Amino acid sequence: MRQKYILDTEKLVFRPEEITLKKRLKNIAKYLIAGASLGFLVWGIAFFDAMESPEKIVLEKQNQLLLNNITSINNQFEQIALFIDEVQHRDDNFYRVISQTNPISPSIRQAGFGGVDKYNHLQAFENSEVLIDVLKKGDILLNQLEVQHRSYDTVIHLVINKEDSLLSLPAIAPVAPYDYFRISSPFGRRVHPITKKVHRHDGVDFAARTGKAIYATGNGIVSSVKLSTIGYGNRIVINHGYGYKTLYAHCSKIFVKDGEYVKRGQLIGLVGSTGTSTGPHLHYEVIQNNIKKNPEAFYYNDLNNQEYDEMVKALADTK
Repeated sequence: MRQKYILDTEKLVFRPEEITLKKRLKNIAKYLIAGASLGFLVWGIAFFDAMESPEKIVLEKQNQLLLNNITSINNQFEQIALFIDEVQHRDDNFYRVISQTNPISPSIRQAGFGGVDKYNHLQAFENSEVLIDVLKKGDILLNQLEVQHRSYDTVIHLVINKEDSLLSLPAIAPVAPYDYFRISSPFGRRVHPITKKVHRHDGVDFAARTGKAIYATGNGIVSSVKLSTIGYGNRIVINHGYGYKTLYAHCSKIFVKDGEYVKRGQLIGLVGSTGTSTGPHLHYEVIQNNIKKNPEAFYYNDLNNQEYDEMVKALADTK
């Protein structure tokens, strides 16, 4: 603090001002009051600036609720997209195969959800990225559903006009889904379980207990029944017409004979381990125009246990 001087009127000289404790305390108090006032003023301005009106608070809560709902819808769209992917795969690889029509190209399934400028009017909104993303997904899903709807219309039309040929296709699994443990050997090259050499495996092996039912996979005529202790063992061959045949090998029992007409879902034999076999299973082949095909391309396990039973019973009742 600067030293103050006062005039001594008697001696006519300046002398340093003497500051008493009381005066010193008064000066300190003045500074403190001024500082506190300034601090309170600054705090008040900041506080009132930060205060929000009731209307603004309500709007912010509503916006947060809408954002949460949009996020939830976005998650649901992702689940729906997974389901539609499964439906599309089933349509292209099963329904369109058995109805003998080409699969739908991915470009058609994914396209057609709007132009590049469709969502520009949403750019100015808060959280616009989330909103645009969910709207895009919704448009894509709607397009995919429309394409799938038209596809099913086409397949149904083909089924109605090709009922006889479709019933003849080997379009179901030859063993009920609850009767086999697993596919023990798929179609293709494998190490043979007995010779230990790499061989081409021309069918699919359904690992199941001896005595489990074997069903005809399509309408047709039994073209061959053979009993053997080697190779395929006891086996059945069905000629379905339209270039298709199926073979059922290693049977423990056979219930059909040469020349017999059979229907899809009809009991034709029982699982066994006859012939060259290391354990009970059904070796199943599909032959199309004398070329052995992967059987898994002709059936799709989309029937649950009850539906499979109902199908077998309904076909048995029509015999």
